[in-house]
Amino acid sequence: MAANFWTSTQLKWLMPKERLLQSQQEDRAKGLSENHIQQLKVYFTQYIYDMSNSIKLRQRVAATAVVYFRRLYAGSSFSAHDPHLVAPGCLYLASKVEESVVAAKLLLASMKRLRPAWQYELKDLLDMEMVILEELDTHLVVFSPYLSLAKILESDAQLADLGQNAWAALNDVYRTDAPIIHAPHVLALGCLYLASVICSRDITAWLEGVDVDTNQIYAVSLELISVYECYRVPISQEECARLLAVVRPPPTLPAAAAAAQPPLGGMAAGGQQAAAGGAAVGVMG
Repeated sequence: MAANFWTSTQLKWLMPKERLLQSQQEDRAKGLSENHIQQLKVYFTQYIYDMSNSIKLRQRVAATAVVYFRRLYAGSSFSAHDPHLVAPGCLYLASKVEESVVAAKLLLASMKRLRPAWQYELKDLLDMEMVILEELDTHLVVFSPYLSLAKILESDAQLADLGQNAWAALNDVYRTDAPIIHAPHVLALGCLYLASVICSRDITAWLEGVDVDTNQIYAVSLELISVYECYRVPISQEECARLLAVVRPPPTLPAAAAAAQPPLGGMAAGGQQAAAGGAAVGVMG
C-alpha cells in the first residue's frame, strides 16, 4: 500500500466533475438522464450501507465499497454491469482490503434478506468480484477522509464545536460523487465548511490559511447541499426497477421470490437514517 495519498493510485483515479457528467454514455443513449443516474447511485449507496449494517461491518468498509462502486461506473455503465451485483461485490472486496473480511455466504444471506426478490447465488457474487477487480485495474487503495477530519479538529480547539455536524456531513458525502473528484483532506475541509455554515460560524479567514484551493472546498459543500435538496430519500425499489429496465432487461424471478418481496420503498426510505447515523436529518436541522 502507498505510504500516503500523493503517491497512491487513488490520486490517479480522481477525475473532474465534467468528466463524470460525460460518463455512462451507453445508459444516457438508452434514455437515462443525469438525474436518473444520480438517483440510482444514491439508491445503491444506501443498499451498500444497509448490507454493511446488517452484518455489522465498520463504516469505513462501506465507505470504501461506495468509492469502488462509483469508480466502476465512472468508466462503465448500468447496461454493462448489473448494479444489483456490483454493490455487494464492492462491499465484499472492500471488506478484504479494509481487513474486515466477511464470508461470501454471510453477505449473500444479507442480500437475500434485504432484497428477497433479487435471486443471485454465491457464484454470481464471486464472479462479480473478479469483474470489479478488472474494471478497477486492481487499484484498490482508498485513503479515508475521516482521519483527515480528526486531525483538522485536533489542530485547533476553536473548531471543536463544528465537529458533530462535520462528521455527519462526512458520512453523507459518500452519497455524492465527491469522493472520486476530490482528495480526502478536501472532503474533510468541505464538510467542516458546511458545518460552519450550519452553526453560523465564519471560518473563511481560517480556510484562507490552509494550503488548499477554497473553490474545491466550496464545491464539496455544494455537492452535499445538492444531495440534501434532491436525493435526501432514496427512490423506491419499484422506481429503481423501472429505471434499470430502461437500460437492461429485468431479471426473471421465480414466483416464490416475487411473492416474498417486501413492500416497495419501505427499505430504502427507512434505512437512510441507519446508514448515515441520521446525518442528513441532523445537518438539515
